[in-house]
Amino acid sequence: MNKMDFKMPLGAVIHLLAVIWISVEPRYEGLFIWMLPFLALNLVGMLLVMLDKTKLGAILFIIGCVPFVPVGVIGILGAKKSLQGLSEPAPTNA
Repeated sequence: MNKMDFKMPLGAVIHLLAVIWISVEPRYEGLFIWMLPFLALNLVGMLLVMLDKTKLGAILFIIGCVPFVPVGVIGILGAKKSLQGLSEPAPTNA
């Protein structure tokens, strides 16, 4: 299992709190419906990273973070760090 950066779950929790906050405001009902699929993308992306599909999961997570900017930058940075972990070679015991 690849190591998920702590910023990804932190970003998802912040996004969840934002969606809950928006859902209790009746005047933002349309915005709530629009943001819910992006929250789902965040959760699916984190699940894929946990299942060793890091590249696809990180990309989906980044897409899910876009409407939450500026707070979404936290999650984007975490997903980018997970992607950078793919390009680094594994340490060898030589």
